[in-house]
Amino acid sequence: MSEYYTKDILLSRGVFSLEVNIFKYVFSWFIFIIALIFIKRYILVTKDKASEIIILGLFIMSFIPSVSLFGLANLEYGYILYFILFWSILLISTYLFCNVKQRNLVLGNKRKLSDDTKYQIWLGLVFIFCLFAVVLSWQYNGLRLNLSLSLEDIYKLRLDARKANMGTVVTYLRNNAMYIVLPFAGIYFFQRKNWFLLVLLMYFQILLYSIDTQKTALFILPLSLAAYVFYKKHYINSITIILVLLNVATYLEYILGKSSFLIDSLLIRLYYLPAILSNLYYDYFTNRPSAVPLAGLFEKLGFIIDYPYSDGVPYILGGTYFNNNEISANTGLFGSAYSYGLLGLILIPAIYAIFFKLIDKVTSGLKINTYISILIIQVYVITGATIFVVLTVYGLILAIFMLMLINNNSWFQFKNIERKKSKNVV
Repeated sequence: MSEYYTKDILLSRGVFSLEVNIFKYVFSWFIFIIALIFIKRYILVTKDKASEIIILGLFIMSFIPSVSLFGLANLEYGYILYFILFWSILLISTYLFCNVKQRNLVLGNKRKLSDDTKYQIWLGLVFIFCLFAVVLSWQYNGLRLNLSLSLEDIYKLRLDARKANMGTVVTYLRNNAMYIVLPFAGIYFFQRKNWFLLVLLMYFQILLYSIDTQKTALFILPLSLAAYVFYKKHYINSITIILVLLNVATYLEYILGKSSFLIDSLLIRLYYLPAILSNLYYDYFTNRPSAVPLAGLFEKLGFIIDYPYSDGVPYILGGTYFNNNEISANTGLFGSAYSYGLLGLILIPAIYAIFFKLIDKVTSGLKINTYISILIIQVYVITGATIFVVLTVYGLILAIFMLMLINNNSWFQFKNIERKKSKNVV
């Protein structure tokens, strides 16, 4: 980072400066150790629950880079104090909702859908989203495939996609297909060894990627399959080693290979950029009015007039800090919560904890490698988007619904697969 950030297409615009403050850096280690002890003692109880994996992922992908930036970039004390408030509420709420035994509510006799009915609903959702992927690609991209990873091509296609103005509903459906439905269905067809349908899903995923070249859409399905095949519970204990090896690989690639792919894609884009953007949100909203959740909807209904952020907060920050209002400076967790004021810092982490509890509930009868890809995806999108976008655009609500359909469902139990093959269902 010390050499590369001055050349990076985004960071070179002045949004990041390496200015190490030794006292703040030591203090960031103190914060890190306290949080780590709490997570190890009160969150990672079984190391096999959805909420535990999500919190661990968010700790690695959001907490650590944000705290380290406090010392490495000499950030303001106000930033770290509000950041600590946010994460304290998130961790304590998750502990209370997910790891403290609670009395199950009995709501009376409920009619439950049969396993066959839930299975048919699940298959119907997969078919609808696959059909949608083909129609969307045909309408906006002429079914052309594009596998380019060039930054110039990526930003050009994203700008073209934005100008196409696909509409809110279409965007929601596309992202739900890319991030939830197709990767999830891919794991199931891999389990069933239905290679034709698996390859077909990969083709649909590439079609969606080709529209606006979101890298996640290209890699998420194969990574989901890899996570399903290789994930084991004890891997949590190896995370430190894995992260060290990634750092070594990044360093060696840059020094020996004279390449910056890992620095650009992993260290900056995936790891540090959301944290840097969170600081920009803090800087921007500290002396400005707070943003309003779902402001676009309230404006259309006439409840909000002369809203100062009608152009969209991410694009306003893109214009302010990157001198390009075509750049969408999205971020999640602390940064997005801070934009909603003190109430956002208090409520949003507690709401996330409630959804983590729901995910625990709908995965109680599933092996974790069956849905580990969904958890990885949610860690990624929670780090980079507001809670409302995570719930709708990136499919957290849809993911919970689809997991509910397969939880304790005999159609999705490995030992029953051979028995089910005798039926005339995919």
